[in-house]
Amino acid sequence: MKQILFLSSLAVFFLLTSCSSSGGDDDDGMIPSGDDPVALKAAQDYYDDNLKTFIADNCVSCHENYHNKSNASNYGSFARARAAATSMFNQVNSGSMPKGGAKLPQDDIDKFEEFRDLINAIN
Repeated sequence: MKQILFLSSLAVFFLLTSCSSSGGDDDDGMIPSGDDPVALKAAQDYYDDNLKTFIADNCVSCHENYHNKSNASNYGSFARARAAATSMFNQVNSGSMPKGGAKLPQDDIDKFEEFRDLINAIN
């Protein structure tokens, strides 16, 4: 009986500690089932290196509650940007974002497109 309890406890420990982290600052660290961890890491790195600062510098002024972590428009976290990757690309590509401003330069639009493509490759 003690062996069964020990093995069960050990199994639970390994299940709880085997989850990988995506490295995001506001994410829960869990990789959803079916996600390719290599593709997820590539998307996270791309977001961190190419979009996170851009979003902070260019989108915050219009997205009032940007720093409010419960705001659905808070793309300062990888998880939220991931969920909205296609929408973000479509909006900047069409010129509807930035709202009331000039369409972004093609180089910036390409960053959103690359991010969307990396997100689509995850699963």
